[in-house]
Amino acid sequence: MEQQQRNASDWLWLASLVFMWGSAFIAIKIAVDHIGPLWLVAIRLIIASSCMIAFAYWKKVKLPKGWREWRAMLFLGSFGTAVPFILISFAAPYVPSAIAGLMMATIPFQVLLFSLVFLPEEKATPVRLLSLIIGFLGVAAIIIGSGNNGQNQAIVFLPFALLIIATTGYATNGIISRRMIDMPAMTKSYGTILVATGTAFIGAILFEPMPQSISWQGWSSAAYLAIFPTWAATVVYYRLVDKTSAAFCTQTSYLIPIVAVVLGAIIFQEQLSPIQFAGFFAIIFGLLIAEGILKNRKRRRLPTPPA
Repeated sequence: MEQQQRNASDWLWLASLVFMWGSAFIAIKIAVDHIGPLWLVAIRLIIASSCMIAFAYWKKVKLPKGWREWRAMLFLGSFGTAVPFILISFAAPYVPSAIAGLMMATIPFQVLLFSLVFLPEEKATPVRLLSLIIGFLGVAAIIIGSGNNGQNQAIVFLPFALLIIATTGYATNGIISRRMIDMPAMTKSYGTILVATGTAFIGAILFEPMPQSISWQGWSSAAYLAIFPTWAATVVYYRLVDKTSAAFCTQTSYLIPIVAVVLGAIIFQEQLSPIQFAGFFAIIFGLLIAEGILKNRKRRRLPTPPA
C-alpha cells in the first residue's frame, strides 16, 4: 500500500486538505476581531456539527456505542478538539498566523514523545532522542525570534504557551486513538465533533458574554472555519486515508506550515525573522530524522487536524 502509485486525484485531495487546514489560521485571526474566542469556537462547531449530522444521515454513519466508546469521545472532543480550538483562538490576535501554523509542525514530535513515555512498545533510541532535541530547539528559536521587538518577554511567551498546550491536545489524540477500542474512523469523527460542540457551547455560555451583534466578516470567517477546515477537511482526510494510506496523509504535517506562512505574507504582510525561519527548518529536519527511523515500522501514525 505504501509503495503504490498515487494518481492525480490523490494529490489534489491532499492539496485541498493542506490548504483548508493551513488557511484556518488566517480565518481565525480575522474572526477573533469580530467574535470573542469562546463564541467563535462555539459557532464554528455548531455549524460544523450540523453539516456532520446531515452528512452522517446521508452516508448512514453510526454514532459511538456504549460508555466505553463515549468515554473516549469525551476526551477526544473536549481536550483534543474544543480546548485546542479555544486556545488557538485566544492566541491568534497576539501572534502572526504564520507562527501559529509553524507551531503545528511540533505535533508529530509531541506524538513521538508521548509514545516513548506512555506506550511500552516504543523504544527511546539515541536517534529518536536527537530528533526530539532538534525539534524543540527549533520551537525555541521561533519563540526567541518573536521577542526581538522590545516587548515584555512574559507577554511575548504567553501566546506561544497557549499554542503549545493546544498542540499537546492534538498530539494526545493520536495516543488516545491508539489506546482506545477500534471503531470506524467516521464514527470516531462524528462522536468527537458532537462532544466538542457541547463543550465549546457550555464554555461560551459560562465564561463569555453572548455577542449582541456580529459583523458579516465575523459570520463569514466562522462559517468558513466550520465548513472547510473543520467539517469538509475531516471528511476529506478520512476519505484520503481509506483510499491511500496514513503515511501519504502524514505529509500534511510538513506542508501546512508552508501554506500558513505564504498566506500570512500575502494577506497580512507578515514577515518572519531569520532565526524563526531557522527554527522552522530545524523542526522539519528533526521530523525527517524521526520519519527515517519510523518508516520501517508497520504501524499507522495518523496526523491530527491542526486548527
